[in-house]
Amino acid sequence: MRKWNRWLTATAMTAALVAATALPALAEPPQRTVSLPLTSFSDIVVDPTLGHVFMSSRTDHAVAVTDLSGTVVTKLTNLPGATGLALSPDGDTVFVALSQYGAIAALDTLTLTERARYPVGEVCPSDLAITGDHLYFSYGCDTWGAGIGRVGFNGAQARTGLATGRYSPQQLATSPARPGLLAAGQPGLSPASLQVLREEGDTLAVAASREAGSNLADVEFSKDGTQIHVASGAPYEIQSYTSDTLAVRGSYNTGPYPVAVSTSQDTGALAAGINDSTSVRVYPAGSFTASRTYEVRDLHWASLAWGPNGRWVYAVGNKWGQPPTLNVLKV
Repeated sequence: MRKWNRWLTATAMTAALVAATALPALAEPPQRTVSLPLTSFSDIVVDPTLGHVFMSSRTDHAVAVTDLSGTVVTKLTNLPGATGLALSPDGDTVFVALSQYGAIAALDTLTLTERARYPVGEVCPSDLAITGDHLYFSYGCDTWGAGIGRVGFNGAQARTGLATGRYSPQQLATSPARPGLLAAGQPGLSPASLQVLREEGDTLAVAASREAGSNLADVEFSKDGTQIHVASGAPYEIQSYTSDTLAVRGSYNTGPYPVAVSTSQDTGALAAGINDSTSVRVYPAGSFTASRTYEVRDLHWASLAWGPNGRWVYAVGNKWGQPPTLNVLKV
């Protein structure tokens, strides 16, 4: 459920925003836990250049924003059914799926205000992912009435029906290393299904499909785009498949029950979350052995994101309580 992360690309902007982008000043302990001004959690995305973490809440109709240390900066409201989040490639915008409004909101990452709202139809948009100049969204208000649509970054050419007949809104993932590919995992079914979809003109063609365990919770590409990682309640591991054919590539033995996965676009390291007291584990790039573990109480599904330089992982916990907590984990 993690989308594109924008990294420092302009020297002038970097110099102007040194204070805003400073990494969390945490020497000890290696973990900080902060209560969020929300009563539920839906999605998370990190803007490393301007130094913010965005977290949405469907029931609060809001997006909470913290700095990279986890300190709450603001809370954006009047976002009906705020669910999926995605950061634009240029970093100017965080898109928010408004599942109870039939639209996608565009948040300005500099001013932290809503800039625009793009109608996509009364289809209950859910998860978001970006590839090329298209913003894709999974949607679905009714069982077996779900699908995938897309819209331009300016709200133009909104359309649905690129995929239809899905059980419920799918978890989406894309990779800047594999433009034109979209991974779509189906939660809510056992066995779960996973597909690789390829852009072909104005349509999406199925490039590969397979079963992917049960109780699928999260889908993520590897840094180089050659693998797709899946967190499902069973089996008790993060499953990795090739992004071309979905052949089995390997697995990360996390223990029961995997609920979240995220890869660092800087280092290639993988973070995995399970439904256990020792719930977040970090695996260096190329290794199936965890180098660090962290205790995050009641980790939410699809609730992991990496910060700049692969030095921090953000995890949202307290799934069964209120309020949700943001855990800033030093790697």
